[in-house]
Amino acid sequence: MTDLFSKTYGVISLGCDKNRVDSEKLLAMMRKSGCKISNDIADVQVLVVNTCAFLNSARREAVETVIDGASFKEGGRLEKLVVTGCLPQKYIGETFPALTEADVFLGINDYDKFFEALQKSYRGDRVNYVNCGGGFVGTDRVLTTPCHYAYLKIADGCNNFCTYCLIPRIRGRYVSYPVERLVEEAEGLGDIRELIVVAQDVTRYGTDIYGRRSLVTLIRALSALENIDGIRLLYCYPDAIDDELIAEIRDNEKVIKYLDIPFQHSEDRILKLMNRKGSRSEYLDLIKKLRDSVPGIAVRSTFISGFPTETEEESDALCDFLKQAQLTNCGFFAYSREPDTPAYKLKGQVLKSVKNRRVKRLYGVQKDISRSFLNAFTGKRVKVLCDGIDYERGCFTGRTYFQAPDIDGKVYFNSAEAVQGEYYDVVITSADDYDLYGHTPGYTED
Repeated sequence: MTDLFSKTYGVISLGCDKNRVDSEKLLAMMRKSGCKISNDIADVQVLVVNTCAFLNSARREAVETVIDGASFKEGGRLEKLVVTGCLPQKYIGETFPALTEADVFLGINDYDKFFEALQKSYRGDRVNYVNCGGGFVGTDRVLTTPCHYAYLKIADGCNNFCTYCLIPRIRGRYVSYPVERLVEEAEGLGDIRELIVVAQDVTRYGTDIYGRRSLVTLIRALSALENIDGIRLLYCYPDAIDDELIAEIRDNEKVIKYLDIPFQHSEDRILKLMNRKGSRSEYLDLIKKLRDSVPGIAVRSTFISGFPTETEEESDALCDFLKQAQLTNCGFFAYSREPDTPAYKLKGQVLKSVKNRRVKRLYGVQKDISRSFLNAFTGKRVKVLCDGIDYERGCFTGRTYFQAPDIDGKVYFNSAEAVQGEYYDVVITSADDYDLYGHTPGYTED
């Protein structure tokens, strides 16, 4: 029998922050078993690639990463390559016979079978353990983010069944994790300046296990933890943002005044085709209500351009919606036609060149909005969480409350000194379309 616990392991995590959390739990399981972990693939004997399969581009990236990783078997230390996550979960029938570079395949709930499957592969077999496991045991994590912020995945799966989305067919129906388990997990993260709450839809939290929306209950439980300074909410669906949640965001000092609300479109006909709840007028009313109730709240969103049958007039109307909504941050994506989704079969698919042109225009509209918003901070002080040093720019980098990691802009600032994970007042001296620039009070160039 191979001594698996004397091996050196490495994990490459692809895709979203929810996938990152799964990878961190897998790393914790390895470490708890006494395994060595390395960030250098040249030193790794067992490499795990945790994959995304949400879009065709993500599936392509996953396959290319596996093939690139397998090259380290030739004359290197790498002995086994394990593929986990969404790609094998949804496409094991295609990937297992075709992706022969990999030795072990595990789905999204098979991590408890990790060592069992790996041991079997060391006996000479390629192993398919998809749908053989029962999920993770325990709440331990090895953070792959900077130590002052972390993600907390509060649920898996989705019940919304948007017609363009594969998630319910990969991750299944919505499953909330109990409050007690999440509190234990958050408490085990250590001192965290910013706990970023994520799920495919955080606003549905608790509906399956408690019979009602229980996100506010969870927020209050997390807020009671002394090691958690702030809580940021991502992926709040517009139809489920109720008065109770708005009041909690307003009144709870630990909740960062920021919401990520994936509207996806503004026009009623397209929203109906997408199977999205709500309408243009309801979205605008919600944005106004949030701003009236929570002064200064930042609202971020994402939009899909070029959905099947989208007309030029509807694309123009989406641009007008952006001008009306004046959202703080936005991401725009060209519709990706994914097999096994209802939208795949729709007639009236939009040409790629047209989709790209419309996306570019949307970014142009939002750029003007963002530039105006950011320029208003020039000459003012903002509270910035230091994320570290940008060595290329020769300055510190951080974020203020309306900037989430990776998806929003940054604050670049000069200071005599700054410590990662600490807050600083920064005087803003300039802005561009995406970022702010400044210095701490009293800072002078040598």
